[in-house]
Amino acid sequence: MTKVFTFLLFLLMITHVACDGSNDSGQEIKKEEEQEQEQELEKGVDIPFAEYSLEGTSCQWVNLGFDECDQNNILVISSDEVLETYIEGTDYPTIDFSKQTLLLAYGLECYRNTPDSVSLQQVSEDNYLMTVNLRPRMTAADLEWEVAIVIDKLGAECKVELNITNK
Repeated sequence: MTKVFTFLLFLLMITHVACDGSNDSGQEIKKEEEQEQEQELEKGVDIPFAEYSLEGTSCQWVNLGFDECDQNNILVISSDEVLETYIEGTDYPTIDFSKQTLLLAYGLECYRNTPDSVSLQQVSEDNYLMTVNLRPRMTAADLEWEVAIVIDKLGAECKVELNITNK
């Protein structure tokens, strides 16, 4: 009887250790998945967008405050009232601000002023990076540039940083 009891106790201990090991590996898998998600955000997740243009309208961008060369800025516009302060004219394309946000990047550049490409990445839960590649020019003219994109609605706590490149 003692041998049977010892054998059962031994089986119970093995079962307990096996169960604890499977819980640890399950937790390790979850931790690995969380780390992969964090690493993905650190690299940046591409965010889809639609370009927003005033071409073909009688409108133009105004009140952008171009002060000096190589000064660039980005506006996060979340309402028609705010958008109207930066557009002169009335036949501009409409945006559904209940579902969308407009990002307007602009600047005054020496030697670079024609936007060549744009990308937007989410780099953390509330932080985004908009990268604008400006094509180099051969003349030393200070010219204004603007790029506007429409994305899914951003929360009020979200921040968007502007990165200018010239590849």
